[in-house]
Amino acid sequence: MGFRAGLGRNGDGGTRTLAIPDFYVLKHPPTEPDEAHYKAHRGWYPVGLLALVGEVTSDHRETDTGPKYRSYAAAKVPVYVLVNREDGRVYVHSEPVEDSRHPGRSRYRTTTSTELGEKLALPAPYLVLDTSVLLP
Repeated sequence: MGFRAGLGRNGDGGTRTLAIPDFYVLKHPPTEPDEAHYKAHRGWYPVGLLALVGEVTSDHRETDTGPKYRSYAAAKVPVYVLVNREDGRVYVHSEPVEDSRHPGRSRYRTTTSTELGEKLALPAPYLVLDTSVLLP
């Protein structure tokens, strides 16, 4: 599924960011308004459906640790899990802090991490992420 964050500041409904996370948890199944948004925006669901997103780094690690990190924070996605294969760690970012004047400066207030293969507590209502399943 793809997700779209609109520009709420000017009320023009323009697109601020589009995201296709590697994995995600929805807050609830898509509702009629969500489906209407999907149809109106050519196959993109509203980003407000997302409770948790996850990305696994690829050859372009800087995209996941930079623009995607800031975009998810600006869209107020509650939890961003980043599996960084390059440094062998998993990061959990929570408590988004949106900078509405400068979305590129948005961030997460809290970050925890562990080595791949270890267990990592997630923010409520989630329990623990066992990262051993992510090992090659």
